[in-house]
Amino acid sequence: MICASDPRAGGFIPPLLRLSVVIVTYCSAGVIAEALRALPEGLEVIIVDNASPDGTVAAAGAARPGAVILQQSENRGFGAGCNRGVEAASREFVVLLNPDCRIATSAFGTLVAAADAFPDAAILAPALVDDAGARVRSWDAGQVRRRRLARDRKQEPWPVAPFCVDFVSGACMLLRRADGLRFDERFFLYYEDDDLCASARELGRSIVVVPAARAAHVGGRSSAPSRQVAWRKAYHLAWSRLHYLDKHGGRAEAPGRLRHHAAKAIGHALTLRGGRVWADIAGFCGTLAWMRGRR
Repeated sequence: MICASDPRAGGFIPPLLRLSVVIVTYCSAGVIAEALRALPEGLEVIIVDNASPDGTVAAAGAARPGAVILQQSENRGFGAGCNRGVEAASREFVVLLNPDCRIATSAFGTLVAAADAFPDAAILAPALVDDAGARVRSWDAGQVRRRRLARDRKQEPWPVAPFCVDFVSGACMLLRRADGLRFDERFFLYYEDDDLCASARELGRSIVVVPAARAAHVGGRSSAPSRQVAWRKAYHLAWSRLHYLDKHGGRAEAPGRLRHHAAKAIGHALTLRGGRVWADIAGFCGTLAWMRGRR
């Protein structure tokens, strides 16, 4: 196991003993046990459950008896859950990990070593691969600047050394607890990781991807699929997109988004794509809610 120096103590502490892992769950009974069993001993593990009705808490407790389980009385969203977990953490670094994300023991050590090497970095993230092992571009330019770039991401290089970016995926990221970074809880779902990265940059801090650390992210399996979950995702994707752009100086273009969702709903209805119609209507409602000031 890699050992890294603790700059506060002046000694050497195994990296796992410097880490708290926070996992936010909602209807994650199908994946949480596997996620917890994959985590090595030595970590402080904190599970924040957003009022799951499906037995997630029982599955988590059985899979990791030593974990701290915080049960929310209601589902307040991903960012609020992460904030509660970070506030409960007691160690130097906090790794935010999705229930459908798996990270090797060695990658924890690699991330801690990178955090020690780059003390100006507020957020560090591993490189992500999908369930087939293919690399995923889990980093990007900032959301507002990203929309203005003309490019082909397939032609971008795959760096092998740590590099700075504007944004990394919230599926797996390491924070320094002392920095006090917190999610904007007005984002219920989506764009909260974009916003957190923007907050770090506004503090003059860097965001670093560490390719030598790898994590596998299946994606879309943190919650069991259902029409309710599909509606909630599409609704909040639309709302959060507008909120982020409005907050960070981008053009929200809400009327155009209304027309976009309406046109897609009609088109998908005509082609008998019922599932997509459902998502389009949810996106239309999320856009309308933002325009009406619903926060």
